[in-house]
Amino acid sequence: MSIQTRVSQDRRNTSRVMARVDCHFSFEGNRHPATIIDLSLKGAFLSSSFMPPNGSNIVVEIRQPGIKNDLVFDGTVTRGTWVTSDHGKRGRFGIRFGNAPIGLLALISKLHF
Repeated sequence: MSIQTRVSQDRRNTSRVMARVDCHFSFEGNRHPATIIDLSLKGAFLSSSFMPPNGSNIVVEIRQPGIKNDLVFDGTVTRGTWVTSDHGKRGRFGIRFGNAPIGLLALISKLHF
């Protein structure tokens, strides 16, 4: 019996970058604090004490130091799960962007290096 080794590869069209960026997201008129865990040009993975249901639309706002305007983009929740951390029960959920703003590319390039 032999075991074949497979090389681990990223099967995404665009790789995600570790972020750990504080943000806020709006869902049904309510604003919630969150942290972006990782980020790409097509989506992100967020952590928050509130988790919107799968398929819901949210608006994410990131305030960047030294930048006059906040980075604002919309997204659709694609998946989510609850986890327990040192900060209590947290929702972790992935979103797919509807329209990624131009400033997102600059943020990703800053995080990548």
